[in-house]
Parts: sequence; C-alpha cells; structure tokens
Amino acid sequence: MLLIKSYIGVGAFFVSVTEFSDATPFRREVVGLERCLHGARLRESSDVTGIPESEFLDLSSSINPLKIDLGEALRDACSSIDCYPDPDYVDFSSAAADFVGVSPENIIPGNGSTELIRLFAETVISHGDPVLIPTPTFGEYESQSRLMGARIVRWDFDQVLAITEDELSGFKAVFLCNPNNPTGSLLEASEVRDLLERCARAGTILFVDEAFVDLSDPGCSVVQDVLEYEWLFVLRSLTKAFGVAGLRVGFGVAHERVASLMNRARLTWNLNIVGERVGRWLLENGRVFLEDSRVFIKRERDWFSVQLANIHGFKPIPSKANFILVEIARFPLGPGELSEKLLEKGIMIRDCTSFGLPSHIRVAVRSRDENLSFIHSVEEVVMEWGRKMGEEALKNAIEEGDVEKSRVACEYYPCHFEGQDCTFCFCPFYPCEDLRTGGEYIERASGSKVWSCMRCDLPHRPEVAKKLLGEFLKGTDRKTAWKRVMEPLL
Repeated sequence: MLLIKSYIGVGAFFVSVTEFSDATPFRREVVGLERCLHGARLRESSDVTGIPESEFLDLSSSINPLKIDLGEALRDACSSIDCYPDPDYVDFSSAAADFVGVSPENIIPGNGSTELIRLFAETVISHGDPVLIPTPTFGEYESQSRLMGARIVRWDFDQVLAITEDELSGFKAVFLCNPNNPTGSLLEASEVRDLLERCARAGTILFVDEAFVDLSDPGCSVVQDVLEYEWLFVLRSLTKAFGVAGLRVGFGVAHERVASLMNRARLTWNLNIVGERVGRWLLENGRVFLEDSRVFIKRERDWFSVQLANIHGFKPIPSKANFILVEIARFPLGPGELSEKLLEKGIMIRDCTSFGLPSHIRVAVRSRDENLSFIHSVEEVVMEWGRKMGEEALKNAIEEGDVEKSRVACEYYPCHFEGQDCTFCFCPFYPCEDLRTGGEYIERASGSKVWSCMRCDLPHRPEVAKKLLGEFLKGTDRKTAWKRVMEPLL
C-alpha cells in the first residue's frame, strides 16, 4: 500500500493531506475526505508565533464572552472521577429536557456538536443519498455527510426558504443553521416551521443547528416542534452558550421514536462524567447567566459593528449572533494576510475562505477592552502596511524613473486634485507626523488614532514629485530628501 503525504497551505497554517493508492482496504469516502477547518487553533498559533497559548486574544472561536463560576460544580464532578458515567444519562437528559421544554425521551446526549452531527449522519444518511446544504454555513455538515457517502447539493442560504415541496422530495435531509454560522443571520421560528412542514410532507428530515440560539434569541427556536414532527432534529450546544469549549457537551432533540434510534446508535459513555455532571449543573442553574449574556452580547455587538464599519475597507454584515462576518474586499490586505499579521500581534480571527467567502473574515464579539484591542491592532497593521507600501512605491519609482505614472486604472483617482502626479501612490515619508503638511492624527470613535494624509497633497504636485524622484535616483536617503525637497515647502 502506497502512502503519500502532501501539505496544503491554509492561512498561516498547513494541513497535512494523506493520499493512498487504489490498492487500499479503507473506504473511499474516508480516503477522499478533507479535514474540516475550524477556528481556535491555539496550539498551532503558538507554534507559529512563539506566543504562549494563554496570551492570545481569540476572536476566531465564537463562544460566550462571559464567564460562569464552575468551581463547585467541577469539584463535585471530579469527586466521582473513579466512576463510570451513567450510560443512559438519565439525570442529564432530564435537565436538558427541562431546559428546552420537552421530555427526557426526546434527548440524545452528545460529546459536543460535532459528535452529534456525525451521529445524525450515521443514523440517517446512506451511500448515494442526496443531502441539501445551504451555503455559506458550518463545514461539518458536509464533512460528516460525505463520510457516509452522501451526494452533496449546495443552495444559496437565502434561497432555502423558497424551496418547494417537490424539490425537497429529492433530498434525504436538509441542514439549516439558525443563527447561521458564519453570517449571523437569524430566521424566525415561523419561517423554519414553514420549511419543516414542507419537509415533513416531502419525507425529508430537517436538521436544525441551534448552537448559537441561546446567545441570540431563544424565541426563534423550533426545539419543541419535535413533539409533533418525526422529521425534525434539533442540535443544542453548551460549548457555545456557556463558554465551556473544553468540556465538549451538547445534546440533540428529536421525536421520541427518532431519539430512541439515535440513542441506540450513539457510543456508550460518549459523555465523560465531568462533562455530564457539569453540563447538568449548567442546564439547571444557567438561565440567568444566559439572559445576562444576551444583553451583554447585543450591546457589545452593536458597538463593535459601528467600530468595524469605521475601518476603511471593512463592511460588517448585520448579525444577530455573538459574532460578526466582515467583508474586506476593499481592505488593503486579504483575509489570509490580515490573519497572519494579526496573529503576529497575538490576535486570532477566522479567515472565511473555507466557508467559500474569500473576501471575508469572522470575528467573535468579546468584551469592550478585547474588541478595542482588535480594532487598535488592525489600525497598527494598516499603518505598517502603509509604511511598506511607501517603501515599495519609492523602490518602483526609482526603478522606473517615471514621473507621469498612469492614473487611468486607479479607482480612487483623483484622491487629492485633478491632474495630480501619481508617481508616489503612497508617500515615501509615511507617516511623516509633521502637522505642517496638513496631515494629522485623526481619532476614531474607538478612541484610537491613525495618521491621515488626506489634507496633504505635496508628493502629488508634479514639480514636487519630479524633485523627489530626482533625489532618490541619485541615491539620496529619505531623511535628506525630506530636508531638501519638503522642508522648503512647509
């Protein structure tokens, strides 16, 4: 059996891809499966940058920014570490059922959302089954469905609610994330129910991922509809809601007959005793914490969205979740390069290329200080980029010796005045920090400052650009060129 390893670059990281020859005992679906990419790559980020894991500001993983005191619950759970957990998870199922308003017989305990998505795929999907997945959305739906041999059909997320009963009849299952990851859009419960009714008539199972609904609007949940519909499966996550990503605790909710099948199929003891006990405690005692969290997240999300919109080239997409999708097509750096630059500063964001959004990033809503830290770091990256571009513009101008650079193709021309000289698109002295030029530090709503050249047109005056180019062609350094050409103008 031939084994070949290759590496695919993903942002600041490389993902190992193992290829096998045709003579392999492994299932074709496994051999051809690509690993689903996620945020929260703390270990890899630390290895790449040398920054300790504990010092990163992680905006790549969208979990509750508030912390709940688990001291007593953890101590209690750990006191039983020498015992096997109850394989039926009776107490956990009862707490989960009370939390969402169903019966314990409707609950399927899970080791986090991903295991439950796998369990759903194992229980429902057979080789060749067509499965509908709206895009963009969470990548595990496709990954786990492909593992079972499903035939994936992608639809634009905004068009899924318009799908007809006849069209639905051709699918084994439909996946729906509400609120949707990574867009943050939230459908009303009535909209999801309309789709559910069509799915039921068409004989298609609707999988609704409500991992973020407790941090958004629980009123948009359709979880109690499982009492009536066998064609519905709802996913809930304690990881996101309570910010306990390391515990890996969640649960599925389905009609009693469906839940019975899935509980038979799930792994025995799939929840360890610490996850089971702490998860139960959270479900029984966490309602007020979640109410406070929703108020906090809405306030910070509204503030953060305004600050993001104030960054040139950032276009935040309206969100109802605890994260914000940002289009950065007009930003100087792409998602991959911006992610790398911020990683060097100890900040992790989500490059959304793997979602099929090559011009977007996703950032989690954190505390005010943490959100400010992100904004300031982006502004630092822009300043550093400006300096680099100034150096490159100077180098190119010297190499070309061209004073009348073409302006026809520039979408920003004229950025200062008609007929300006664009030999130096970026000022070679940026940021000069000399108020006499007309430049100034401008204060953003966030309270940070960035050097602005909008009121300075000196390097774009044809006679000035010509003198500057002449100096640089002679090998004059920037400090001397400033003294000879710019100082007399000030």
